[in-house]
Amino acid sequence: MITKIEIDGFKTFENFSMEFAPFVIIAGTNGSGKSNLFDAFMLLSSIAEKDLKEAFAEQRGEAQELFTQFTNAQNATLIKLAVELFIDQKVRDDWATEKDLSHTRLRYEIHIERKPEVKSGIVKLYVRHEVLKPIEKSKDNWFKKFVKTEEWKPIKRSNNYKPYINTIENKNGILAISLRQDGSRGGKPTPAKEIERSILSSVNSADFAHSFAVRKEFLSWRLLHLNPVKMREPSKILGPDKVNEDGEYLPSMLRRLEIEEPGTLKDISRSIQNILPNILSISIDEDKARQQYVLLAKSTDGREFSSRVLSEGTLRIMLLSAMKYDERHSGLLCFEEPENGIHPFRMKNMLRLLKDLSTGFKNKDDLELPLRQVIVNTHSPLLVKEYFENENVYEGLFYYAHLVTNVNPANKAAYKITRLNPVETGYTKSLFPEMLPSERAFTHAEVIEYLQTDDAEKGIIEMLKV
Repeated sequence: MITKIEIDGFKTFENFSMEFAPFVIIAGTNGSGKSNLFDAFMLLSSIAEKDLKEAFAEQRGEAQELFTQFTNAQNATLIKLAVELFIDQKVRDDWATEKDLSHTRLRYEIHIERKPEVKSGIVKLYVRHEVLKPIEKSKDNWFKKFVKTEEWKPIKRSNNYKPYINTIENKNGILAISLRQDGSRGGKPTPAKEIERSILSSVNSADFAHSFAVRKEFLSWRLLHLNPVKMREPSKILGPDKVNEDGEYLPSMLRRLEIEEPGTLKDISRSIQNILPNILSISIDEDKARQQYVLLAKSTDGREFSSRVLSEGTLRIMLLSAMKYDERHSGLLCFEEPENGIHPFRMKNMLRLLKDLSTGFKNKDDLELPLRQVIVNTHSPLLVKEYFENENVYEGLFYYAHLVTNVNPANKAAYKITRLNPVETGYTKSLFPEMLPSERAFTHAEVIEYLQTDDAEKGIIEMLKV
């Protein structure tokens, strides 16, 4: 679970910092940088698995375009990313080695430089700084804000706050990055000038328990780009049984859930019916002739339809409801415009479904499940209205995304950067005491302007005028 991010030099972010709860909603107009935040998450996830060249190639745009653009001819040369995390108390690797963690609150930092080679002039990407270190309990304000019970503290306690990954400078002024094995000093430092991939990406076992847990956390982050064509397709019986980011393999995932816990499809059906009352139940048909699973939905009038003819909105609800009951689902889930295909009268149930996909820290039963987090981007005034009318139920953080003009002191060039301001409400008032009154007023004014698209939203507009 990500609890804080700091970004500098990436796309529209400069000296940017943002705090997170298990459930977060971000509203704003097109082009305000909401999707760029998700891109930063996905870049970190890729860096934990691939070399920098591959990781940057997976992003939207060319590698150079990911560095903040000051003018048409000038971009930043350094991207700085830092995240603070809350991770599970145990970690298990692919060889069934399981370790208890001494620290579940960790901070990871990485700086990436684009620089031409001296001989060839070819621009390459290098890691110039990488650190993974525990967050000291006395300085951990996030934990104090959001986690109120002792059960979430690490089972294995330690007062050793030495970094697990560290960047150091030797006597000759050469930077080197080292990896420390838990309980020892670790291996040989690697000169930073030679590194074209993160040290974190090389950790593949629980022998380096904390570093491995952070890498596993990054790799669990998912950005849903649901494709109705993929969601409608049957699943191969011998294919994957975990749903993909585009919604593929939904039938085989549902089949697995029913095998692991008989009766799960009934629970999922009830969750679906809360939002789609015309859907009575779902089932999985095993088509042995074609060696595939087919998703079937039964309506309240007794008719049965395959997923091939279901609407995109219906399939989206089915997928999210299934993820709610999937114990393999963990980590960060990013979802853009969840309101698409949902009737306005069902917005409340949709929002509560998204909330249920996150860890609440109140129910001790959640300790049996991996940590879960949901961050939503939205354009919908109706979704925003519903959130503020029941904020004490959702207990999340609400941010408003907007662009502000910044000036580069080096060349006096003016360019736009993203700001995400927390909208202060009764629930969040105590979480951001450091916010200036002028910042609060500005945020409220921007949200009010954004919501003034329909007279039906005047209720929430009046609510925000505090």
